[in-house]
Amino acid sequence: MTRGEKAVSFKIEGKTYTYLQPGWWCSLDDPDDQEGQLVDEDNQIADMARRTAKALAHGEKVFVPVVIRAIRVICGLTQREAGKVFGTGEKSFEKYESGEIHPSAPTKRLLKLAMERPELFRLPENRQVDVFPDNDGAFVHEALRAAHIDRLYSPLFAESKRS
Repeated sequence: MTRGEKAVSFKIEGKTYTYLQPGWWCSLDDPDDQEGQLVDEDNQIADMARRTAKALAHGEKVFVPVVIRAIRVICGLTQREAGKVFGTGEKSFEKYESGEIHPSAPTKRLLKLAMERPELFRLPENRQVDVFPDNDGAFVHEALRAAHIDRLYSPLFAESKRS
């Protein structure tokens, strides 16, 4: 047997999907010889290919399980951390990547942003997910200043600081 990648095809809802499957193969050159042995990560790749093909077959064009996983990995997040960072719940990315559920439209917009700017979604060294990291609200005042409405609304926040 030889270790390598071989084109493997399967059908879902009448459509054929092909991907490269790593594994131990009797023949890497003969496309008709599908005899081989898959181990550990090879099986995970096969499972992800099927989940992704199923999502494609059901009309999802971009945010299929393998793409969601890639975005999460690029952002340097575990599944649990991604659920917290994206605000979708601790188990959501496990379910997105398994194909059990599909992300909502707002989550897809965040995933698109994460694809374009993954650094915005990376956690600090302490790995803590803080929605409002600045306890004194300086980020609120900065947003008000940037929108040129600070003179109108800053007093509201100043009042809450006194309480």
